[in-house]
Amino acid sequence: MGTDNTVEKVKGMAKEIAGEAVGDENLEREGEQQQKKAQSEEEAERYEEKAAEKRQEAAGHQGAEKAESMKK
Repeated sequence: MGTDNTVEKVKGMAKEIAGEAVGDENLEREGEQQQKKAQSEEEAERYEEKAAEKRQEAAGHQGAEKAESMKK
């Protein structure tokens, strides 16, 4: 997942640099957009991972509460 985004960022950088070198603004813009997209996807993955961790914590906490109430 993260590796794919890194590859996309590098490809975007290459397009941006190539666009600058040959004076192709469209290619340059495409490279910039590709980098931004990869960055956004990385951030989304991080948020998804954090949400999954929080769900696990919450499930564990609820399980502990349930076990404690059954002891009474």
